[in-house]
Amino acid sequence: MPTTLDLDTLRALLAIVELNSFSRAAERLGRSQSAISLQIARLEAMVGRPLLERARGRVLGPTVKGAELVAHAREMIALNERAVTAMRRPASDAPIRLGMPADFLERDFASAVGEIRSRFPKAQLSVRTDLSARLAEDVDHGRLDLAFYKRAPSNAADAAIAFEPMAWFGKVPAPNRSDDTVPLVAFADGCAYRGEALRSLRLMGRDCSVACEARSLSALVGAVNAGLGYAALPVKLGARKSLQQASDLAGLPRLNAVELALGIAEGCNLPFARAIGGIIAERCALA
Repeated sequence: MPTTLDLDTLRALLAIVELNSFSRAAERLGRSQSAISLQIARLEAMVGRPLLERARGRVLGPTVKGAELVAHAREMIALNERAVTAMRRPASDAPIRLGMPADFLERDFASAVGEIRSRFPKAQLSVRTDLSARLAEDVDHGRLDLAFYKRAPSNAADAAIAFEPMAWFGKVPAPNRSDDTVPLVAFADGCAYRGEALRSLRLMGRDCSVACEARSLSALVGAVNAGLGYAALPVKLGARKSLQQASDLAGLPRLNAVELALGIAEGCNLPFARAIGGIIAERCALA
């Protein structure tokens, strides 16, 4: 029967040689010293030669044959790691249907796409922007492979990757306000920003009306700058668009943070989807 060298035992041998200590090697590998000693004893019995020079309980270094085995061990462990990496490497030529809020395109999305193309040259991305409620529904039903969407903080299974503090933006001229109704500038129903605005106003007992329902971020910004109403937006987003935060004199309620979640469709190529999602999260979601 051929002799088969155990990679974990070879890792123990390398650790002992590098640290000149059984105890420190055991600590590095998360094993007991007695377990490491038993591994080396079995290895020496298998190869029929002593592998370590020892004196008074101390490790002086490898023997001549021990040094030879150490060289082979490094090659074997490196080859094993390369093989595992190759098997786990995501299939980058699989098409990915990606959904995200429209404001992602105005963050650092170009940089994210550049990194994706650099790491996965054969990647095929199909991008769709939409309201968060639709994005969450589409990834749940498999119409999207991967989607970023916003929602009120929850304990849902798909963990949040970020929380975005919210604020009111806009300055409504006094002549436009004939009563105490709050004029809103918002995206369509299904937007998490709109949902948080309505929730906070309802909790405060304030009436509101949608003065402008915008279909794009640029339209929403234009409506706010024109004084049509107030918009509830993430603080960073409002600052990037140079919008003026509403003063305390507007009497608007405090807003809760909006949760940003990443959903991956069941049955999707998980390693590849997670790799793509991680790049976009770092460049856009957490910006």
